[in-house]
Amino acid sequence: MKSIINYKVLKWGIILPFYFFTFLPLSARPQLHDLSIRVVLSKNGDARIIETRQMSIDSEGTECYIPIGNLNGSEVRDLTVTDESEQTFTNIGSWDINESRNWKAGKCGIVNKHNGYELCWGLGDSGERTYVTSYTVTNLVKGYEDADGFNYMFVAQGISPLPDHVKLTIEPEDTLQFTAENTGIWGFRYNGEVGFMNYQITAESSEPFENRSALIIMARFNKGMFEPADVREGTFEQVKNLAFEGSDYVDEDEWTWKDTLALIALLIGIIIIPLLLFIGYIIYVWRARRKVQKDLMWYRDIPYDGNLQRVNDVLNAYKYFNTDYNNLLSACILELINLGAITIEQSQNAKGQFVQNFVIHDLKDSDQQPKLLKQVHNIFKQAAGNDTILEPKELKSYMKSKYNQSITDSFITTLHTKTSISHYKNELEDVRQVFGLRKYLEEFSLIDERHVQEVTLWKDYMIYATLFGIADQVIRDMKKINPEYFNMDQVANQMADDRTLPTIYSTMHSSTTRAAMSKAQREAEREARSSGHGGHASWGGGGGFSGGGFGGGVR
Repeated sequence: MKSIINYKVLKWGIILPFYFFTFLPLSARPQLHDLSIRVVLSKNGDARIIETRQMSIDSEGTECYIPIGNLNGSEVRDLTVTDESEQTFTNIGSWDINESRNWKAGKCGIVNKHNGYELCWGLGDSGERTYVTSYTVTNLVKGYEDADGFNYMFVAQGISPLPDHVKLTIEPEDTLQFTAENTGIWGFRYNGEVGFMNYQITAESSEPFENRSALIIMARFNKGMFEPADVREGTFEQVKNLAFEGSDYVDEDEWTWKDTLALIALLIGIIIIPLLLFIGYIIYVWRARRKVQKDLMWYRDIPYDGNLQRVNDVLNAYKYFNTDYNNLLSACILELINLGAITIEQSQNAKGQFVQNFVIHDLKDSDQQPKLLKQVHNIFKQAAGNDTILEPKELKSYMKSKYNQSITDSFITTLHTKTSISHYKNELEDVRQVFGLRKYLEEFSLIDERHVQEVTLWKDYMIYATLFGIADQVIRDMKKINPEYFNMDQVANQMADDRTLPTIYSTMHSSTTRAAMSKAQREAEREARSSGHGGHASWGGGGGFSGGGFGGGVR
């Protein structure tokens, strides 16, 4: 018994100090709860910057400091610091970072470095503290040939402690008003938004800062709003292009001068040219359709080697308007049932009722299947989860979730292929086979004889009838001609199911439409953001900035 007690004493004698010394320092570290920055711009381009820090201070460190580098012709002056008691700190000028905490209390100063400054002040007493730091940065707004503006880092990367929340406002000294019509704004390297509010520029973080976070704001002002003392050669557009590198403000398909000329030409002929194009398009499609339909015969085999998407592309290409992808999705679901990747199984629910379940299985030989079919199966499998039973609400939630955005975006891109009749000018016979099969299925009930080899294609016929939008009619005809077929072939019976399939069809169609609209909206927002109308900040980019640097906080 004594040895057991000694062991327990020894164990807890080791563990308790470990917990104490591990967790106590973590909870006692200085904290920066809120950083509020107000920037007032003068007519000559100078900026008065007022930073308010809500902090929890402990015994760690002796001072706070703000690094300001990459000044690009600017200077920093007129430093003042006050605290929550409205005590004005004594500005001693040159600052010695090696002095004690007691010596630094109530004092502030500047460290001159080879590439800028460090604005410093003493921490003073521990506890909940508020520090208000005010200073002037000259020539923040610079003049360029096409506009005036700046690209400035207001919060440096590597600040410690990391702020929980940052908010920045930029306002003019006079009655000038910042709007989307006279000002362009962009934000970089933080999670949050940048926009206009009460004729001011605002930027605010939506998440606590990470180690890689910083806050860079770029602004462009129409000529005449400011009279910058610092006028540069070159254009603001060059500054913007440098900042955009590595950001999500730009896409691979950048706007070029050729696009501008094309837009001007379109605007000049906005009434006549579109009308002529419309008439020409109608005639073009009519002639192409007439050529395909001339002396069209039945086609009993499967066109384009069974590639549903290529057949759907043909159908869309030969329509006058309204491309359709819902029938393609429904046909893909039937194809997955035909391949055994989906089954419809009956089970008893919690209420004792027997219900039909949509069960997802592995897709055999998936590497040989078309990309779209694999993507539909992957979405179904992930949405179904570990129990492999896919419920409509699970599919809807999966397609709606922002965490699956990259998967759904890729699926939408694959689904919405764009084709035109010109792509098929050398494939007339293949195109005629597509429309020949549709003609054959539309007139299915008119045929008297059914060869055995044709019955083996009935499951394929159901898939393509779904793609053509005539599945209900064709399945009715099949059941009249050979009702025993659906009793003998379980897969065919499931493919003809008129209870479970419509629910999954409608859920997939509506979820896909919603995902496509969401993707288009994000792309439109990105275009607006790239134009300087605000929106969420870009995590990357911001190159060529002035100010900021690395570090800052408590040391």
